[in-house]
Amino acid sequence: MNQMLRIRRNVFRITQIEMAEIAGVKQPTISRWERGLRKPDLSHLQRIRAEARRRKLRWDDGWFFSAEGERAA
Repeated sequence: MNQMLRIRRNVFRITQIEMAEIAGVKQPTISRWERGLRKPDLSHLQRIRAEARRRKLRWDDGWFFSAEGERAA
């Protein structure tokens, strides 16, 4: 499972549309990230991290860069 998919499902527990609103992109972009076709840039990662902190979710920046076989949450 892709890191971004894990973060969305296991940490935030939200839809692609909701994640798109957090990251400041459209839903198809989230789908591309999750399928490994594109990668988020630093500004998107910062927005996602800031929202996780705002929601007081368990967070580790390493999740953005974890290997495919590792668990995000």
